[in-house]
Amino acid sequence: MEATIQAEPAASPFEQARQAVAAVEREEAEARHGLALLDWQEEQLCAAVRRGVEKAAKREEMARQKAEQWRVVREVRERLHAARRSYEELQRHAVELQYAIRREERAVAQWQRQVKNTEEQLARWQRLLAEAQSRLEQAQRELGRLTGFAAGPVP
Repeated sequence: MEATIQAEPAASPFEQARQAVAAVEREEAEARHGLALLDWQEEQLCAAVRRGVEKAAKREEMARQKAEQWRVVREVRERLHAARRSYEELQRHAVELQYAIRREERAVAQWQRQVKNTEEQLARWQRLLAEAQSRLEQAQRELGRLTGFAAGPVP
């Protein structure tokens, strides 16, 4: 028996994995039910044999069916374990991503604060530079007025 996933796609890989686990769990339950039914039938057959009804061929067929059903149950269990591991790995990965996102959000906030502080420092320096240039130009004009020479820009 194979797990059948509905044709309608899930919203996310996380939801798809959850649905895959649920589908394989349902399949395991069906396989176990089939095994329980065969156990019951075997008990009924054993009772009939004890009452003297010869059902050896039927019993052998049931033993074969039971062995086959056990094989199916083991196979489904293996797929269930694989689906659960996949689902759990997806959950772990989602948690790791959440931690990484929080780390990066903090880093981005820190860099934004540093950029803001640098921009504020640059604005202060630009203001101080403008004031110094203004004082320089005023002093050059004053010197030129006093000496009669126009002073050129000072490097």
